[in-house]
Amino acid sequence: MCRPLRDHSIHIDLQVAREFSYNELSAATSNFSRDRKLGAGSFGEVYRGELQDPRMPPVVAVKKLTRLMEQTSHCQDFVTEVNTLSQLSHRNLVKLLGWCSGGELLLVYELVTNGSLEEHLHGSERLLTWPERYKIVLCVGAAIDYLHNGYRNRILHRDIKPSNVMLDDAFDAKLGDFGLVRQLVDPEQGSLGGTGMIGTRVYMDPICITSHTVSTASDMYSFGVLLLLEIAAGMKPDLVQGAARGDLSNTLVEAVRESYARGAVLDMADKRLKGNFNSSQMERVLAVGRLCVELERQHRPNIKRAVNLLSDLSLPLL
Repeated sequence: MCRPLRDHSIHIDLQVAREFSYNELSAATSNFSRDRKLGAGSFGEVYRGELQDPRMPPVVAVKKLTRLMEQTSHCQDFVTEVNTLSQLSHRNLVKLLGWCSGGELLLVYELVTNGSLEEHLHGSERLLTWPERYKIVLCVGAAIDYLHNGYRNRILHRDIKPSNVMLDDAFDAKLGDFGLVRQLVDPEQGSLGGTGMIGTRVYMDPICITSHTVSTASDMYSFGVLLLLEIAAGMKPDLVQGAARGDLSNTLVEAVRESYARGAVLDMADKRLKGNFNSSQMERVLAVGRLCVELERQHRPNIKRAVNLLSDLSLPLL
């Protein structure tokens, strides 16, 4: 079990993120009761919390890092990550408000009120319109650009998927779940070898699995599957055993590639939209998505290039 953060040498900026006691967060979540549970991520479960501190938002999201608690060697990583997370600030990132290390490892985030992209794409009676989807693509692209280029070191998210994209009441998107699901990458490095593979397999860069390396191009693959292909097509990706080589292939990725090969990419547009979309935007989103899931990392665009292509339809793809 981790010792409290105050016992470690790394400084946490208390002016940016606040340290909570376990009792305070337990009371806020009714002792982490089942009816307060909002969902689960790579490292633990998320609960709705109601705080009594007038300096804080009255309602927050509290993440219990249960998987990390089982790996005591990562306790120092928790300190380092909280220190980094507390310094990140972008309108399209879910904001870290505080932490707790007193017996449990807990992170406290702002609660984004309109649920996740996963819920709105696949579980809601209200269909996301194309303008809403296009805005979400650009919002999450801006968040990834900040992570990759807006901080002193590059930051990898490593678990980009619909359930980690939260929507506010105006359907502006915020990328969340920073519960130690990514690493810092030195600006001089293209990848980090020997890392534990963290993420959701269906959205994960296949090279992560075969080479055990991660890079900004890994996030770009996930961005391509999730925010470009899935939002445009409205279908969940799946992995199936390839007939030729016996390896796993992504059904959504393969379907978009096949539609391009026969010159009918707009056939992939979400049928539920019934043609109510901007054809140029839809085609561009699918095209950039296809580039992001190129098999070779060097052939994928970086996030700045991808966002520029998505924002300015007059730019050539090549």
